[in-house]
Amino acid sequence: MMHTVKLLCVVFSCLCAVAWASHHRQPCHSPPLTSGTMKVVSTGGHDLASGEFSYDSKANKFRFVEDTAHANKTSYMDVLIHFEEGVLYEIDSKNESCKKETLQFRKHLMEIPPDATHESEIYMGSPSITEQGLRVRVWSGKLPELHAHYSLSTTSCGCLPVSGSYYGEKKDLLFSFFGVETEVDDPQVFVPPAYCEGVAFEEAPDDHSFFDLFHD
Repeated sequence: MMHTVKLLCVVFSCLCAVAWASHHRQPCHSPPLTSGTMKVVSTGGHDLASGEFSYDSKANKFRFVEDTAHANKTSYMDVLIHFEEGVLYEIDSKNESCKKETLQFRKHLMEIPPDATHESEIYMGSPSITEQGLRVRVWSGKLPELHAHYSLSTTSCGCLPVSGSYYGEKKDLLFSFFGVETEVDDPQVFVPPAYCEGVAFEEAPDDHSFFDLFHD
């Protein structure tokens, strides 16, 4: 068993080395499932949201539940987004109420857009001291529909989100991801609660997007 683990580690290291050496990098794809903590701040340093996220890259579904213990707010965000269908649910589990909106713009920072540009591959921390560094890839691109541009950092091996930035006409946002795992404890987080059934769509602007969730 130990020999098998060592062999897998060697193979994985070799694959990482090949990825590191490649000069023709295409946007990587997120693992099928990821979860962890996401924090969003404005470029002015204001905390906008912090909580637990879950993402299903195959179905392109995203859930974010704000941490009530670390937010000085009267209301807290709990959103479920089905990007493929273009539907955004704002969920109030305490009052068992639901708001449903159409999401016309479906790009987001949980997945690297296929037209993203690979900017660089860098080592954060130390490349020579064990467990004291992280190799990341930096991607960037434009979102012309929103008159915005973005940057996203992912782990070099695994394509896990590390950080991101969004610069638009309305706002500038900085995203940080912590404790990311390649699993989701409860797949039901991607299913709207029963009390969302039959709820009518509310009007939303044509440029309504994932990034509009985060504001002062």
